[in-house]
Amino acid sequence: LIALGGLGAVWCTVTIYLRGGGFPIAFMPPKRLVQAGPYGFSRHPLYISFLLYLLGLGLVFRSAGTVVLIPGIGIVIALYARFHEERALERKFGAEYAAYRRVVPFGFRYRRGVPGPGLLFALVYLVGKPILRALFPTRVQGKENLPQTGPALLIANHSSYLDPLFIFAAADRYIRFLAKSELMRSGFGRWFFTRTGTIPTSRYRVDPGAVRGLLSALQAGEIVGIFPEGERTWDGNPLPVPSQVRRILARAGVPIIPVRITGGYVIYPRWADYPLPGPLTVEFFPPLPPPHTAADIDKALSCIAAQATGMTLFPRSARGIELVLWACPHCHEIGVIEPHRRNVRCRKCGAEWRLDRKLRLHPRTGAPVTIGALSASIPVDEIIENRESLNSIGEVDVFTGNGALEPVGTGTVTYRAGEIRLDGTAFPLADARILRMEGKDRLDIGFSGGRRLRLRFHRDSPLKWALFLERKLGRKA
Repeated sequence: LIALGGLGAVWCTVTIYLRGGGFPIAFMPPKRLVQAGPYGFSRHPLYISFLLYLLGLGLVFRSAGTVVLIPGIGIVIALYARFHEERALERKFGAEYAAYRRVVPFGFRYRRGVPGPGLLFALVYLVGKPILRALFPTRVQGKENLPQTGPALLIANHSSYLDPLFIFAAADRYIRFLAKSELMRSGFGRWFFTRTGTIPTSRYRVDPGAVRGLLSALQAGEIVGIFPEGERTWDGNPLPVPSQVRRILARAGVPIIPVRITGGYVIYPRWADYPLPGPLTVEFFPPLPPPHTAADIDKALSCIAAQATGMTLFPRSARGIELVLWACPHCHEIGVIEPHRRNVRCRKCGAEWRLDRKLRLHPRTGAPVTIGALSASIPVDEIIENRESLNSIGEVDVFTGNGALEPVGTGTVTYRAGEIRLDGTAFPLADARILRMEGKDRLDIGFSGGRRLRLRFHRDSPLKWALFLERKLGRKA
């Protein structure tokens, strides 16, 4: 009972802060009426949590007096809540509170479909925000641009796995993010992400369920976050936004709030194994009200086009940078870039760079360059044009199937004449429709009917293979 009461109090407090913009105390009251989380089951869940906590203490310390007093304390609290607190809420929120009273009981009644945050989200937020702020000191700009009430679509640039957490911590609001359904394939993933409000979406087929989830959340007055680029940038440069995403944004029918995260790529680039502490900036731009023209969408997307600036507290190892620099920017040979600690070297032409804390590469002579600039200098079309085949560097795990993928085998993979071969097994790519990179080591090839072929590279670059296959197959990765 003590734990139950404590958890209930935490849930109530976090919900009031995120949903109401205040605290359950007289001199810092919420600015908005809170009807979500525990306040969707009871009008006074904090008092119920308090009584459970007192009852638990009485039982633990075997205090008969405390246990006997609980009903009396409960009656006093109920009278105070009904005749003082609720009247004050009626004066403050008017018809909105009257409608809330008609739906939610004074005591407690379980209901399905109550908007979040859930208890798990509240606990993660309470524990995670101080840790995030300590490791990644965040400068927040334009927080006043977040709407007080009503639905909104929040769009942001995507450079690291931590981007949703950065936005949660900066916004201090409950935001539901669209995320790939791959995260929910395991039992734990499904449990965790469902209870933290994530809306799953498939990256390999039209997903009516994701559209319904998005519309349902907006109709319920939620703020929904999406990353229009669809995946994390490899080199720090902004990625193009697919035309389908532009159409969704144009037809959303709710305010669009651009959010730009600056410093996220330097903290945790896609090719790295782990994040490093460092400062970042999260900027919320003024909302663009509907209806949205193509020019409005362009304006919103231009706001989130962040460059890879920032600096980490500690120097980063260059391990993994060969996944981005899959060919030498100088001699254009494939697979010759070798990282060692903070140094990067081409074993063919001898070109060398040293990685600094801003993720700039310093050559032996001349000015430092960004990873994005060095990556952009690789002549992709020229390198690939005259190649009819491609062999993997190191071994590759191959999987295939519809939905859940089954392992096929492990070995060296070759592309030639429109098919991928693993030992004696050939996988024709004539009806390949989609190329998707997952994480920093996987490339998924989607076919009609929902079938997928996954290549999980032990050493090779999925970016290199995606660029090669999109030119050979005419499919944009």
